[in-house]
Formats: sequence, C-alpha cells, structure tokens
Amino acid sequence: MASIALTVLTLTLGMFFIFVGHFKITPKFFPDVHEDMRREFGRVNKVFPFYQVTGWRPYAKNYRLAVGIAEVVCGAILVLIPGRLKQLANVVLLILMLGAVYTHYILHDKFERMAPGLVFSLLLLTRLIIYRQVVQREKGLSAEKKPMKSEEKIKDEDVEEESDDQESQSDDEDKQRAPSDKKKDKKNI
Repeated sequence: MASIALTVLTLTLGMFFIFVGHFKITPKFFPDVHEDMRREFGRVNKVFPFYQVTGWRPYAKNYRLAVGIAEVVCGAILVLIPGRLKQLANVVLLILMLGAVYTHYILHDKFERMAPGLVFSLLLLTRLIIYRQVVQREKGLSAEKKPMKSEEKIKDEDVEEESDDQESQSDDEDKQRAPSDKKKDKKNI
C-alpha cells in the first residue's frame, strides 16, 4: 500500500507542472503570463547551462517550448501513469528545477525569482525520498512474510515425512506378518 503523503505530493506536483508548463507552451488561457515567459526565456537563453561546454545555444522559443513540453509530459506522468516511470519523470523535473535555480543565480536575479525553483526542487527531492522509504518498508514487510511461509512449508514437509515414515513402518510390519500368516494358513490346511 502506498503512502498517503507520497500520493498527495505526487498529484500536487504533477498538476503544478502541467499548469506551469502550459504557460510556456501556449497563450490560450493566460496570455499575459505567456508573454512574460517569452521575455524571460529570451533573457535566460543567454546563460544556457551547456553553452560553455558545447558552444551551442538553442533559440529562446525552442528552449521555452522544450522546457514547457517536458514539464507538461512529466507532470502528466506523475498524475496518470503508475509505476517506475514516475521516478524518471520526477528526476527530469528535478533537473529542470535545478537548472532554473542555476540560471537565476547566474543572472543575479533576486531571491524571489529563485525561490519557486528552490521550493519545487526540494518538494521533488522529498517525493523521491518518501518513495524510497515506502519501497524499503514494503520490502521489509514482504521479507517478514516470506520466512513465515517457508517455516510453514518446512513444518508441513516434516508432518508429511513423519506420516510417510509411519506408513512405511506399518508396511514393513505387514510384510513381516504376512509370511507368518502364510505359515499359519499352511498349517491349518
């Protein structure tokens, strides 16, 4: 059984990233926020984290769309898809948030601009920790149950062996009695 905290945190983070990623992709519902994101990514593009290593910098529009699509897809995975794929989506979102914190730091933005990235990085990290604890707890519970089952099997096997031994002893006794019974039958004839 999954933890309630893990479920609530997963759903909350998933919905948040779907919502925020939507701002970056389309101006359909919130045109003012979308316009702010467009301007922000024009500024953020100048300090692309891998520019110094690769010498390549994406166009601001492509960068914004890639980050927005990644947020929406990973958020949808957190909300809709069960299993280990959620952990991969969590790690991708954590990397995006750490990249956002790095970018705001390099641009010398105020703490208010960095705070959402920090908070959601910590929430994503917390989700991974809670998931790991839940998995370890479930493994511990299943490990406790398995020895009980194996002990029961051993007891059942011992009982079967004892009954087999008793049957074989009674068969041996019958075999020993059978020749003496035949002798008695021959004497009576």
